[in-house]
Amino acid sequence: MTEQTIPARRGRPPVTERSATEAADLAPKLPGRRRRASVGGHALKLQAPTRDGFVRRWVNDNGNRVAHAQELAYDFVSDPAIQSTGEGSRVSRLVGTKANGEPLRAYLMETPVEEFGAGLDEKEAQHKEIDDAMQAIVDEAGKPVPQSEQTGRVSIQRDR
Repeated sequence: MTEQTIPARRGRPPVTERSATEAADLAPKLPGRRRRASVGGHALKLQAPTRDGFVRRWVNDNGNRVAHAQELAYDFVSDPAIQSTGEGSRVSRLVGTKANGEPLRAYLMETPVEEFGAGLDEKEAQHKEIDDAMQAIVDEAGKPVPQSEQTGRVSIQRDR
């Protein structure tokens, strides 16, 4: 007969019987448990208190978005009562990473309600121009074409 060789054991060594106190002494000391997130609730990472007379929004520091917001009359919020992850007086939070691997930060900015309304009016005026141009189809001579003769009628509905 040929002698069979037992393959070498892989993985952890076999468990031997030990007393409970010996096993507890040999067990690695684990740090305290982390606090778990609540399962049923929503974690609002960018929650901040409102301020009367102002409209607040978070602006990502990506490209020139912060400079563009400043051109639209937005200013940085500097409130020590609001939790911030950045250094300095500006309220900011880490919200991800940029394409190059740097951290992406969002800044809390605010503008007066009057300026915000003026911006909405400007945007609405631009949309109205586009809507009017879509409705006013003319032929080669510059005459308005009746809707019954238009091909590809406009299907945008206005609910204002």
